[in-house]
Amino acid sequence: MRKEFRVVTKAVIFNKDKSRVLVIHMDQNDDYGLPGGHIEENEDMDGAMLRELKEECGITAKELRKVDFFFHSSGKVVLAYAGVSESDHLVSAQGNFEGIPKWVTREEFSNIKIEQNYRKLVLDHWA
Repeated sequence: MRKEFRVVTKAVIFNKDKSRVLVIHMDQNDDYGLPGGHIEENEDMDGAMLRELKEECGITAKELRKVDFFFHSSGKVVLAYAGVSESDHLVSAQGNFEGIPKWVTREEFSNIKIEQNYRKLVLDHWA
């Protein structure tokens, strides 16, 4: 039997001066993630990433580019992007259903519980 992998998009998004990074706080288990999600039928990767940023955080990103891909600990394939937000204002169009978007400093980021590959991705792109 052939195994098929679920594919998701995730993004490392910084504010304009790169002093903060955008994370999604899942308060039910005090865990954090990165904005992004599943690619819908008939949707390309870039379109999925732009849609997820708008739905989860209410932002658009400039300089958004594909930077990596890796396996999440759950077995999903993560297509990773990096970019800069044009606005610091965050609002979820989903009523925070998938988590609460928030900006964190490097110090705050070092103390949050987040998937190890997400941590590495953020730190690799945080100049």
